[in-house]
Amino acid sequence: MSLIFLSLPGTRERHLQRQYKNLLFTVQQREFDEQRLSGARYMDEQEEAEFTEKFHNLLAEVAELKPNEGSEKMLDLKSRLDQSYEQCSGLSGKRDSEKRAISQLVNVIMNSIWKGAEGDAEAEQNLKEEELARTAHYQLLAFPLVADLLRPRSPIAQDQLVATLLSESEAALSAAFQLFDKEHQQLIIQQAEELLEDNKQYELPEAWKRLQQMTQLLL
Repeated sequence: MSLIFLSLPGTRERHLQRQYKNLLFTVQQREFDEQRLSGARYMDEQEEAEFTEKFHNLLAEVAELKPNEGSEKMLDLKSRLDQSYEQCSGLSGKRDSEKRAISQLVNVIMNSIWKGAEGDAEAEQNLKEEELARTAHYQLLAFPLVADLLRPRSPIAQDQLVATLLSESEAALSAAFQLFDKEHQQLIIQQAEELLEDNKQYELPEAWKRLQQMTQLLL
């Protein structure tokens, strides 16, 4: 009997879904039972409950900010909001409302920081660069794979990275490949070539396309 996965699973269930009956993974990784799936889903649900509680506490802290709040406090809250956005991007279900709320709160804080930097050309330039970097980062987090890879405790083990990347869509791979420096990208390509050569007995046309894509992205 085939296992049934959620349409928008959390990070742990999502990685099991990547591996399930996927010939790029080892037999132990691609074959598992309902109990293991249920365990992953339960852990995802626990994380979501913890996130909701922490997020509400964070909202309360932002609401209590004073007009003349110090920059240290503001930057700390902004950093925690960015971390919340990153975590939220990997949770199950649609999280558009939470991510939109976080973005709005970050903008409120950034507006206050901008006012404090007014007239300081260097500080203003740094803020512009920071905002561009954050926008790009948030765009990458639209791909669950990126959120999974960036987690402090990623469900994607190091020895599963190449198989995972070869199993993703063209768009997701393009986003995720940016997370690695050139040296690491070269190593990934080398390991991907070896993995596909070791599995030449199987028909894996999409995985070969992803390898070709990696090579093009490296150029």
